[in-house]
Amino acid sequence: MIYIYDIILNFNSVFYEFYEWDSKDNLTFIRKIPLVKVNTNFINDILTKKVVIDDPIVLEITNKCEITSCKKANKIKYACLFTDSLKVIGVILNDKKQIIKVSDLLLDEANDVINISKRTNIRSITYNILENKNNEFFLTKKEIKIKNYLQDEIQNIQNKKDFSKLSYLYFEYFNKIPDNNCDISKELLNSFKNNLTTKHIELYELLKLIHQ
Repeated sequence: MIYIYDIILNFNSVFYEFYEWDSKDNLTFIRKIPLVKVNTNFINDILTKKVVIDDPIVLEITNKCEITSCKKANKIKYACLFTDSLKVIGVILNDKKQIIKVSDLLLDEANDVINISKRTNIRSITYNILENKNNEFFLTKKEIKIKNYLQDEIQNIQNKKDFSKLSYLYFEYFNKIPDNNCDISKELLNSFKNNLTTKHIELYELLKLIHQ
């Protein structure tokens, strides 16, 4: 087993590129972590699907990841780095062997890991796919923040029964006046259920302006 030492990971249920990290993130300071070279299909599946690993590799990485916390070394039961020598992903598994958290690496640390991995062989990993990850997984941290803000604001306006404001937001987004049978809040919420557009960004900025 190859190990990587002294790196920083940012474990979340959603994968954030390293340039999206910020000062509020709960960073994990890794003292030692196993490295496993895999094929690119597996890397892509980790990023886009909910994956359960059914492979002896789980036993091999058990309690092998050490983290530095309050000047003491603690362990994460199931954690490792997977790489295809193009991209590196840190993962944490739960007791059911499902990957529940993922992390990017800082650019220079990722490059070091990739260089090391080029001297190793690819390991074939047996795993099962539960389902595709939801659309939110593919949003940036900023987009998730905007989506959550819009959802909360529209719901609050609906709860206050401020239908004039809802109608105004509806017109700003759809560029038409809602008819009498229209469920305004539902249509607004459904508009960003699958993705965000520039119109949603404009709506977000409008609401922030109203609150100033």
